[in-house]
Amino acid sequence: MKHGGGLILTVLMFLSIASTSLMSAENAEQTANSDMLVRYTRHILDSGDESLTDLDWTSYGPGISTVDFDSDGDLDLYVSAVFSHLDYQPAQGKAIDAGYGAQMLFENTGDLEFRDVTAASGLVIETDERSLIGDTSVSGAWGDYDSDGHPDLYISRFGHTLDREVAGMPNILYHNNGDGTFTDVTSKAGVSNSGHSTSAQWVDYDHDGDLDLYSLNYGYMYPDDSTVEDETNILYRNEGDGTFSDQTNAAGLSGSSDFSPVNGAFLITPTESPGSIDQEQYGDWGSGLSWSAVWFDYDQDGWEDVFIASDYGISPLYRNAGDGTFEMVTAQAGMSLTGSARGADAGDYDGDGDLDLCQSNFGRNYLWNNQGDGTFIEAGLEAGLGDSSSMHWVCDFFDYDLDGDQDLYFSVGRTNPPYSIEDNELWVNGGEGTFTDMALELNLIVYLDEKTQGSVIADLDNDGDLDIVAGNTNAPIRIFENLAEMTGRHWLLIELRGESSNSAGIGAEVRVYVDGEVQVQQSIACSGSLGCGDDRLHFGLNLTGDIERVVVDWPSGAKSVVEDVAANQILVIEERFAREVDIRAYLGLVMASLLLFIHLHRRH
Repeated sequence: MKHGGGLILTVLMFLSIASTSLMSAENAEQTANSDMLVRYTRHILDSGDESLTDLDWTSYGPGISTVDFDSDGDLDLYVSAVFSHLDYQPAQGKAIDAGYGAQMLFENTGDLEFRDVTAASGLVIETDERSLIGDTSVSGAWGDYDSDGHPDLYISRFGHTLDREVAGMPNILYHNNGDGTFTDVTSKAGVSNSGHSTSAQWVDYDHDGDLDLYSLNYGYMYPDDSTVEDETNILYRNEGDGTFSDQTNAAGLSGSSDFSPVNGAFLITPTESPGSIDQEQYGDWGSGLSWSAVWFDYDQDGWEDVFIASDYGISPLYRNAGDGTFEMVTAQAGMSLTGSARGADAGDYDGDGDLDLCQSNFGRNYLWNNQGDGTFIEAGLEAGLGDSSSMHWVCDFFDYDLDGDQDLYFSVGRTNPPYSIEDNELWVNGGEGTFTDMALELNLIVYLDEKTQGSVIADLDNDGDLDIVAGNTNAPIRIFENLAEMTGRHWLLIELRGESSNSAGIGAEVRVYVDGEVQVQQSIACSGSLGCGDDRLHFGLNLTGDIERVVVDWPSGAKSVVEDVAANQILVIEERFAREVDIRAYLGLVMASLLLFIHLHRRH
C-alpha cells in the first residue's frame, strides 16, 4: 500500500483539476443537430505484414490493444499475431499448416496515422520451433504494475493444438523503460503462465494500491472428435517489489471447479465425454475454457467482482469477499445459462445506476440486466439483440453517438467451417433499453468476406468521440473514424490518476451528474476478448454543455467531487486531492495547537 503524507495540508487544499479541451475549432462551430445520423469514415492501418491477409478458418488474431505507451498524449496500438493454431483440412479442401505470426507495436503520429516501431521497441519475439521468427500471441494487456507512470505490457500466447502432446507457450511481461523500449522481466516477475493463454486483466483485487494480474487459459479443442480439455487460470498477486505470487487456490479463482496442486502452474482437465461436448457437465463453475473476463462491482459493495466468459457451458460469476478470497455465486445471481462465451463487458445500458453485462457467444448473445439486488435477468431477446448463429468475439458498451446512452458493439468471425463470412455488429440503443443493429447504415461493413476477431473502442484522435479498430484475420486492419462530434453533441473524457489507489485508478467508480440524471461507469482495465480499449472513461452528454458534478469513488475508499465541470474536455482527476480525513486526529491536532498557542501567549 502506498501512503501519502501531509494530512493537514490535504485537509486545507482546494481540489484543483488540470484539464485540457481538445475540441477542434471546426467542431466548435458545428450547429447542434440531435437528429444527425453518425456514420464512420474508413481508414486502413498499413501494417506491412502480408500474413495479416492470408489466413482464414482455423486462425486466431489479431488482438488489438490501445495505450499511450510513450506518454505523448495520444493512444498507440499493440497488435498481436495472426496464426493458425492447428493443421486442418476445411470442407473446401484448402489445407492450412499450423504456423506463426508477428506481433507489432504502432506509434500514433496524429491524424489517425501510425508508425511501426516494433523493432525499435524490443518487442520482437524469435521462436525456435520450425526455425521461424514469429509468435502465437493472442492479446496484450497494458498496466502500470510498478507504479512508475509508464504502462507495461503482458502478452498472452496461445501456442498450438496440433495434437494432445503440444502445449501452449509461456506468456511474457514487458517492462516499459519510459524511453520507447521494453525489457522482458517475465522470469523475475514469475508470471510465465505457459498454458494456452487467451487474455489477461490487470486489477487491484486486494486494494493494496498496486495492480495484480489474472491470466486466463483456454486449453484444447479437437475438431476431429469434439474433445475438449480445459486449463485452469492463474491469479498473480503483486508483491510490490517487481515480483508476483500465485494466489489462485487461496483466492478460489481457477475459473473452474478444479485447482492445480502445483503452485504457479495450471491444471489440465480432460473432458469426461470424448466424442461430444456436454455443456451441462461442468455446472455453475464453468468449463474452465476461459476466453476473457471482466472485473466490475456488480453488487456495489466497493470490491471488484469477476465474470469469466467460458466456452461450452456456463460462464461463472465470482464475488470478491474483500479479504483476498472469492465466492462462486453464479446460481445465486441467476446466471446458470449455458453458452459458448467469447467476450464480456460491463455498462449501465438501461441508465438505472448499476452495471449490466454483455456476453458475446458463438450463437445468440446474452445481455445480463442487473436487478440491483445481486441478481441478473438475461434480456438479450427482449432488448432486440436477436437470435444469431454467428461467432461473436469482442463485446463493448460505449456511447458511439454521444446521446447519453450505451450502445453495443460485437466483432464477428468464425474460426471453423462451414462459415467464416460474417459481419460485425453495432447495436444502437434506442434510449429505452432496446437495440437496433445499424452497422451497415453506419458504414462499418466493408467487404462481405472479412473475418474480425480482436477489436477495440478508443478515441484515437482525441476529438471526444470513440473510434473502432477492427483486427481482421484475412484482411487489413481497419480503423473506423467516428464523426459524432460533428453533431454538436457534447462529451467528457475522464483520466484517473491514483495515488493511494493504483496509478490508473483501475476499479474506481465514476458518476457524472447532468440535468438531474446520473451516468455511472467503472474504470475497467481490460474486457472483451483479444485486447483492451481506451482506459479513459468516456461520457456522451447529448446537447448538455454543463455538468453539475463528477464523483469518483476510489479503490482506496477516498472520494473526489468536482463541481461545475465544462463539457468537451479531457478531465484529469487526481486522487491526492481526495484523501480521506481522520477527523479525530485532525481535531486533536487543532486542540493541541490551540493549547500550545495559549501557553506561549501567557508566557509573554
